[in-house]
Amino acid sequence: MMEAMRAGTGRITKLDVGITAAVAVLGLVLMVANVTDPEIEASVVSVPLFLIVTLPMLWRRAAPLAAAAAVTVLLLVHLVLFGTEVIRCGVILPMCFLLAFSSGKYLDKRLALAGLGLCSIPILIEGAYFIGVPFSLVVVGVTAVIWATGRLVRSRTRMAEELEVRTGELQAARDERARLEVATDRARLSGELDELLQRRLAELAQLAERGSQSADPAATAATLADIERESRRTLEEMREVVGVLRDDGYGAPTDPQPTLTHLEALLVRAKGSDARLNVEGNPRVLPAGVELSAYRVVEQLLAALDDAPDVEVTVRFGEDALELAVSGPARRRAGAAIERARQRVELHHGTLEATTRRGHAEALVSLPVLARA
Repeated sequence: MMEAMRAGTGRITKLDVGITAAVAVLGLVLMVANVTDPEIEASVVSVPLFLIVTLPMLWRRAAPLAAAAAVTVLLLVHLVLFGTEVIRCGVILPMCFLLAFSSGKYLDKRLALAGLGLCSIPILIEGAYFIGVPFSLVVVGVTAVIWATGRLVRSRTRMAEELEVRTGELQAARDERARLEVATDRARLSGELDELLQRRLAELAQLAERGSQSADPAATAATLADIERESRRTLEEMREVVGVLRDDGYGAPTDPQPTLTHLEALLVRAKGSDARLNVEGNPRVLPAGVELSAYRVVEQLLAALDDAPDVEVTVRFGEDALELAVSGPARRRAGAAIERARQRVELHHGTLEATTRRGHAEALVSLPVLARA
């Protein structure tokens, strides 16, 4: 029974303290007016003791039924001790309205009805002495309307809570469905990856067999170039599929390694659309290590140049070496970027010659196409 009476929000908030204080001040002001009226015989002690009557308002949300019962009992005791002429309806009605609303909002129907009954008792008592029974019944009807408003708010709150729970369940179901769909797609892509790998390996094996049977060096070289080109294409397609298959939280890069074909995009991205790229000689597929190093060398040399329209990069395909020329206005402290490029060039036994005159820098790079023993 006591647990039922304490049913509510379970805590006292600053709002409850503020409302209780406001009701207490209102009651004291009205009661002081009565006590100081020479036509009314009232004890001054009744004024401060009225604070005890308003004190249960602190629990109007935490324990609505207990608060309504306490206010009713304390009010009856106050009336017995000091009479009915001290307390005014101007404070009793707001207290009953608030308690009725809280009972309707925070209690189950049976307990809420009990709270409404308790809130009606002070109104009927005060009404019998001051406003008459008929009018007090009207006020009880108004209290019932306020109580019904609390019930409506409770119903809407319950509906909102249920809707939030259902929304969470639907979202969880949607996420689980998406996860299953992703797992299904990954299984399908895994099968496609295996099929792709088998098919491409078979094609490369056929090319290798055809090249081994040819006695023409030019045809053999062309076959080797075809094998390297097809191998690159196979690796790129595999990277795309593996990029889809990997976990979302895994941060390993899946993009293909940059090659000479990416130099134009690098130049535009680093120095703008006014920078120039020139290609000379007979463009062809070079060993992957050479192409990657050539790309990185150009990238590092561009870092040594200012952003200006006269930046120029020239790529020359020689018979046994790839030559690079990068020129443009030099930045301050460009030596560090040039030194990093030199170290990469030396890994391939190449050469790098850099000159800076009157703020203009030029670097000439030569990378052997065939690795030295």
